[in-house]
Amino acid sequence: MAGAGKNGLAEIFMNREAQKDLGCQLPQPSVPGLYEALLSKELLDISAPVEIAPNYPGDSPFSMQWMAGLGKGSNCSLSVLSLGSHTGTHIDFPSHILRDGFPLDSYPPERFITPARVIAVRNCDAVPVQALHDVNILRGEAILFKTSNSFQGLMHNPTFRDEYVSLSPPAAELCVSLGAALVGIDYISVDRYEDESLPVHNILLKNDVLILEGLDLSAVSPGRYWLICLPLKIKDAEAAPVRAVLVGRSHES
Repeated sequence: MAGAGKNGLAEIFMNREAQKDLGCQLPQPSVPGLYEALLSKELLDISAPVEIAPNYPGDSPFSMQWMAGLGKGSNCSLSVLSLGSHTGTHIDFPSHILRDGFPLDSYPPERFITPARVIAVRNCDAVPVQALHDVNILRGEAILFKTSNSFQGLMHNPTFRDEYVSLSPPAAELCVSLGAALVGIDYISVDRYEDESLPVHNILLKNDVLILEGLDLSAVSPGRYWLICLPLKIKDAEAAPVRAVLVGRSHES
């Protein structure tokens, strides 16, 4: 996918029925179909509240200013929101670090509705490559890592912590080799703090693997789900906040 142009994106992300008509072999994850999953009402909100989520040092903080309010001489409430594109739970796109990388509006909505695998990892400073060993990952899935960041509730603490669990470069490389479409983690960066070379961002985004950061996976069990993480529609955006949810968990470990 790394070399696909904008015109190629539509071909790569054709709807599933069109691909079946062409005889393509699609991943068959062991979760119900999306429609059945939604009907089950088994839904987990994995988004962090923007008003208490930590900000990466240097990013603009979230603020909400009331311009008008009911009971204050106005017939409506009206507010102005100010926030950075990497606020709370958000997606990074290739244009975040690549001069010719694709921005948000290069991707169709279906890219943000995908089967996902949640993998729990404990007792590490960075998710090791071994976390992906003996795990059946299907091409085109999202891979979400639940670490001690979630167990400690870091996305519900507005104070930035520079000692968080990141993703190791070897694990990122294996995610690419396994054909992941998106990789997510439960703090606000997949890279170690102050590693300005951003090796994990580079490995993933250069291969068109989107990055979902700032997840709250504290109430999520390992397994397969459907992930829905639609960003705001913003032209040329390098990142955007999302409301991320998981639906229809499988019973596998």
